[in-house]
Amino acid sequence: MKKAFTLVEVLAGRGTMPTVFSKAGFTLAEVLITLGIIGIVAAMTIPNLIQKNYEHQTVTKLKETHSIISQAMRLASEEYGDPSGWEIFGNTEASVIKFMDNLKPFIKIATDCGTYDEEGKCMTKGSTYFMDKKNVWNSSYAKSRNYYKFCLMNGSCLWFRTATKEEYIIYNGWTGSFFIDTNGPKPPNAWGWDTFTFTIQNNAIVPEGCNKKFNYYKTTCANKNSAGNGCACYIHLNNNMNYLHTK
Repeated sequence: MKKAFTLVEVLAGRGTMPTVFSKAGFTLAEVLITLGIIGIVAAMTIPNLIQKNYEHQTVTKLKETHSIISQAMRLASEEYGDPSGWEIFGNTEASVIKFMDNLKPFIKIATDCGTYDEEGKCMTKGSTYFMDKKNVWNSSYAKSRNYYKFCLMNGSCLWFRTATKEEYIIYNGWTGSFFIDTNGPKPPNAWGWDTFTFTIQNNAIVPEGCNKKFNYYKTTCANKNSAGNGCACYIHLNNNMNYLHTK
């Protein structure tokens, strides 16, 4: 019987390994081409996966925050009656403080910034943008004292304003609005991306954009070039952010 060589003998040059160990592997060129293809595929797919994950998290956070403030409003209304009787009309610092005094016992607040958030703990110190993330919607929310700012335990931050008596009449029972930023002060701080509006309408928290006569979502959230302030309704109805992919 022919003697087989050990691995030590092979390494010493006294024999050869079986054929299965002597087959050629990939060349350097083949490896580089394969890695290049993998890189191209990753560059094409990873951004889409990141965007889809961002949209999923935003939709989930927005629905959760809507539920939290709706529950708090229901309990506050049971305790103090309809908000229209809370003496909150006027869109002033005093009116939003009065409103929050009634709401706070029924909502868990992680950070309370009051009416003046100079340090930007609850919202951006910079501008809030239209959905294009270029044109400025407002540059002074943080320092505007007729908005009350606070953050919830889930990471969403809100600012709130009350309506005037005239607005209450014109818009059929509108008593105020919650502006929700699903990731707080962090960018992009743009309507339809991380910032959305809900109105208090006849004692209910309503996604803005569902009223055909006021910032209707089919106009304000039709595509990524829209204003974006009616996108809360789009998400409420469709459970997605597909408007960001519509030209």
